[in-house]
Amino acid sequence: MKETTKIKYLLACLFFSMCYVHSRAQVPVEITAGHSSYYYQHMFSGKIIAEKPFGFFNTSSILLPYDKKRGIEVMSQSYLTYEINKRWATGLGSIYAPGNRFVPSAFVWFFNKKNDLSYLIFTRMDVWSKPSLELFGSVEYQGSKNQDFNLYARLQLQYITSMHWNGHLKSVQYARLGVDNKGVQYGLGINFDQYGPNTEHYSNFGLFVRRVF
Repeated sequence: MKETTKIKYLLACLFFSMCYVHSRAQVPVEITAGHSSYYYQHMFSGKIIAEKPFGFFNTSSILLPYDKKRGIEVMSQSYLTYEINKRWATGLGSIYAPGNRFVPSAFVWFFNKKNDLSYLIFTRMDVWSKPSLELFGSVEYQGSKNQDFNLYARLQLQYITSMHWNGHLKSVQYARLGVDNKGVQYGLGINFDQYGPNTEHYSNFGLFVRRVF
């Protein structure tokens, strides 16, 4: 199956998932256009039934590099979740990536928000014979809503390691700095990606647009 066809199927599945939980969750969608690639990502979670602890969580990204030798990178994680309390949650589901296709996975996260600052710590492990371990963290600042233009900033970090060969698989450092204008965030975006045990490095400098639907 061609890469473009895979992306179409993935986006169709994500669209129906997002429609299902749209009334129950905010869905932040972001697109970055830079000197070396386009990058898309979203992350959302919602309750299946408002008063119950069970829910659904999805995070997905698509990297479209200008250099065809690098190849298109698609990642999507979907989980049924259980809310332990207002800050802690866990879940079981699967992760899709071109290398291993769909792999069962489990996660635990911690989320907290105080005033204009929020932060998320997310750890995930594959549930199969050749597992990988992922640690993800983000810190986001979104200024007061009582002005037309407010400061927006985010730092996003990720580290993925294999537990059965050569260690490091991928790590990223993404930074966003811009403004929030009537619910739309835009500004400067920087992406750093490292792959494999020899940490092959890629960078992308450009502009981002983000909106919470």
